[in-house]
Amino acid sequence: MRAALREEWQRLIRRRRIVLLFIGTVLVMLLTAQRTGQLAGMATLAALPLLNAQIGRLFATSLCLALQGWVMLFSPLLAVSAYMVGLQAKLNLTVLLARLLVVWTVMILAIVLTLPFFSLLPLFGSLSLPEIGWAFAVIVVTALLSGAYGVCWVTVMRNPPAALFFAYSVLALWLVVGVLIAVSDTQPTLPVVVAVAFNPFAALLAPLAPAFPPDGPIAADLQNLLRFTHGAVDRATPLYRLYIAGSGLLILVLIGIASFAVRPQPRRWQRFDTFFSIVCVIYLAALFSWRDWWSVALP
Repeated sequence: MRAALREEWQRLIRRRRIVLLFIGTVLVMLLTAQRTGQLAGMATLAALPLLNAQIGRLFATSLCLALQGWVMLFSPLLAVSAYMVGLQAKLNLTVLLARLLVVWTVMILAIVLTLPFFSLLPLFGSLSLPEIGWAFAVIVVTALLSGAYGVCWVTVMRNPPAALFFAYSVLALWLVVGVLIAVSDTQPTLPVVVAVAFNPFAALLAPLAPAFPPDGPIAADLQNLLRFTHGAVDRATPLYRLYIAGSGLLILVLIGIASFAVRPQPRRWQRFDTFFSIVCVIYLAALFSWRDWWSVALP
């Protein structure tokens, strides 16, 4: 396993897409910060001065949304790149897990690059550590889920262009359906709450939304944003808890599907299956034991 990890890491790190990922991450955050600063300046020029708390909330929301979108956009592309780079290697369970771990590591490194931008937010005095901590937790979970999602598609299809097309198509369809459900349904029923919670952007806003300003220059913009992400769901609902718990289960399902796809014929029970089954049982037991933590988001 260690040799496979080293080999996959060396292969992937030589790709230009890695440099593009790191440079692109910094550029996206810079452009987002610049645009957010311009919006705050425009409000000031319009005789609507923003308080420090509102500026901090505006910056936090903008930076988190930009990073979440960038992670979701690039993770499948990185997974496909890892597959194309390792085409010469025989794809088996060891290579699959090594490839997945390498994709996860690269995405986490990209997220770490954004910490200097978020380190400025406490200067505005509007954000608590739990708020920004849970927002970052949602982004990290999204990176893990998106990486497993991309690796699963390319492993099952064995055709990188087709896998990338279907991965982005299904992702776009899910986001559109989530927004349509949030906008069209007027009652926060159980299916609506679950659909909204698994919208990555709604889950990201969940720890930040309760402290959104009720009035002021940016209040209307933030309320419009919540209308598309939350809809009829109360903004104080901790949707991020349901998203984090459910995403862990989805990651296990995606790994299970990908591991089944790489098995040689005839498919037999292997040592990995025993280990994977134990992990699944432990995770399900943890979900059941901590059900009060994540089920509080359900109506």
